[in-house]
Formats: sequence, C-alpha cells, structure tokens
Amino acid sequence: KKKGMHYGLAAFFLVAQMAGAGFLALPNALVDVGWLGIPMMLLFCFSVSFAAIRLGRSYVILEERWPEYKEPARQPYMEIAYRSMGSTGRKLTMVTVVVNLFGSATVFIILICEMLASLLMYATSDDSCAFNKCQMVIIVGVALIPFTWLGTPKDFWQASVLAVTATAAAVVVIIVEIFAGQESIPDHPRYPNPTVSSFSLGFGSILFAYGGAAVFPTIQNDMEDRSLFWKSIYIGFTGIQTMYLPVALSGYIMYGDQVKDNILLTVDSSAAVTVAIALQIVNLLCTFIISCNPVSQTIEDVLNIPHNFNWRRCVVRSVTVLLQMLICLAIPDFGLILNLIGGSLITLCTFVLPPLMYMRLIDDHSGPWKHRTMAMWERIFLVEIIIVGVIGGVCSTITAVYEIVEASFQESCFTTFSHCTE
Repeated sequence: KKKGMHYGLAAFFLVAQMAGAGFLALPNALVDVGWLGIPMMLLFCFSVSFAAIRLGRSYVILEERWPEYKEPARQPYMEIAYRSMGSTGRKLTMVTVVVNLFGSATVFIILICEMLASLLMYATSDDSCAFNKCQMVIIVGVALIPFTWLGTPKDFWQASVLAVTATAAAVVVIIVEIFAGQESIPDHPRYPNPTVSSFSLGFGSILFAYGGAAVFPTIQNDMEDRSLFWKSIYIGFTGIQTMYLPVALSGYIMYGDQVKDNILLTVDSSAAVTVAIALQIVNLLCTFIISCNPVSQTIEDVLNIPHNFNWRRCVVRSVTVLLQMLICLAIPDFGLILNLIGGSLITLCTFVLPPLMYMRLIDDHSGPWKHRTMAMWERIFLVEIIIVGVIGGVCSTITAVYEIVEASFQESCFTTFSHCTE
C-alpha cells in the first residue's frame, strides 16, 4: 500500500490542475469584462478557495460518520454528493463532474495542438497545412492515449511538479517579453466598455481559471492526512493568484483589445517565447493526465471494470481520448469550449455544489454522530456564492452556446482538411 501525499505535494497538484489553459486566456477575459475583471479575479479566488475548503471538510465529515471512507474512494466527489443529497444527487453530480473534466481536457488538447503548431511553424518558417493545429490534434491525441492508462494521481506525482515549474517559468517569460518593448504592442491600446454578451463570456473564462474543484476531492483522497487539505488550498490558491494577476494585468494594459485568446501567441516570437510555449505544452500535457483520471475512474466503475491495470481499462481510456479528439476537430477554437465549460459545468462544480453539499451535511442530524453547527456569516456567504454562480453561469452558458453554434457553421478542422487536400 502506497503512502499518501503530503499537503505540500497536494498543493502542487491543485496548482497544476488550475494553472493550465486558464491563465493564458485571462488577459483576453479582461477585454470582455473590462477593469471589473481585476476585482472579479480577487473575488473568485477568495470565494472558490472558501468553497473548496468546505468541500474538503465535507469529506472529513464523511470519514467521521462512515468509517469506510477512511480508505481511498474511487469517486470521492460523488460520495460527498451521495451522503449529502442522496442517490439522485449523486447521479446528477457524477454527470456534471465527468462532463466538466471531459470538456476541460478537450480544451487542453486544442491548446496543446495550437501551440505545438506555432512552435513548428516558428522553427521551420513554414505555415503550410503540414503544421496546422488540426493535423496536430491527431498526432497529439494518439500520443496522449498511453499516458491516460496510469492509475491515480499519486501514481504520477511527477506530473504536478513538472506542471507547476513549467507554468512559473512561462509566467516570467510572458511578463518580461511584454515589457521588453515589442513591436506588436499598439501605441494607444483601447479598453472598450463590456457588453452584456462579452461580460458573460468573460465570466466563464475567469471562472475556468479557478475551476478545478471537480478534481479536488480526488487529490484530497490520496493525501496521508485529509484533514490538512485546507493547508493545500491556502498554498495552492496563493500560488495561483501570484501567477494570474501579473499576467492578466500586464497583457491587458499593454495590448488592450488587441490581445488574443492565448497571451503566449500574442507576444512576438522569440527564443524565450518559444521556450515558454514548450514549457506550457509540458504543463498542459500533465494537466490533461490529471483531469482525465477522475473521468476514467467513473466510467470504469459504471462498466464494472476491475481497478487493476488491464486491457479493458486501456480500451475505455483510449476511446475517451478519441472522442475528445473528435470534438477538437469539430470545434478547434479553444476559447469557445473554455467559455462554455467555465460558465456551465465548472460553475456547478465550483460555485454551487460544494457550498450546497457542505451545508446539507452540517444540517444532517439524522444519525448518532456528533452534531455540527455553522456560523450565520458563513452560511450567508455560502448562499451568496451559490447565487452568484447560478446567475453568472446561466448568462455565460447561453452566450457561449450561441457563439459555438454560430462558429460551427463557419469553419472546423473537417473543412480545413478538405482545403489542404485540394
């Protein structure tokens, strides 16, 4: 039996899970929401971390009331939902978490392919179809399949360390390059006022950057002492905000509305930027593996696949990646999927379900266990988090769906393939 993770290593996993595609899109998200994006980032960071600590406490309550949860659970998030909201709540939560992580991992594939194609074109000065990101989807997807066959996060802890190191280095390169006096920086950046539509999309993008709650219980589940998960949250979110704010502010201030969806593809190409892109690809590869793991475990439990390494596990996880590749080919714009996932499923998993489940567990006095109480200020704040998540999530989802439907009639990788073969 393997020893559980230390809370410091768990914090690395939290940063690795969140600091992937999210921070690259933050400068563009500020374009959508305007200067209100800065207080939104601060509020989201505090609110999500507050709710995440309550999510961690929820699992500690499960351990306290039902001793079987002291052993690692295959689906910890769903177990919290089951004990707090019953079997129906468990099923709804399972669908939400699985689709959330499935969609997030799909975003990572698109972003990896986009940056890999950029690297190859920079190295060869060739912008032909051979280095199109749509071509990269097939190559990258097939290459990722064997890595998804791994077990649980503690089986590939090295991925979190690599991801955090790569992100920190990329952040430094981005900031230095932005203030190095690049020719691409406009003389007079424009900061347009947000519209209702753009604000809704920006809400989803910012929330996506902080939306790793669906994986948090899986990380906590592999800890040696799960009651210390709150320390992991503090360390992880402090590290995240330290990287997010400088990138978002510098990109938005210097480029204004000229910033692209991906800040790394906005700055001028250079050797340092090439290294940063390569490091971020490493980060996203590691984050993809971490995100896919809970999805795979849930599907395997539904299909009654043994927990040990076997051919059925390999088949299921391979098919999952193939489905993600198909979506990438159909909608190759990572920003569109990011806005949709951030505004809908991540909102549920991060803003709505954790406070709701925690309050229901606290208020459950039906068993012989120790009765717990909650301060009124804490309950009010948790309710406010739910309300903000629901209102913002609904608006963001509606706007994102409209954008995706409109874009689907214009261009996909299938039309690109046809163009390249002509």
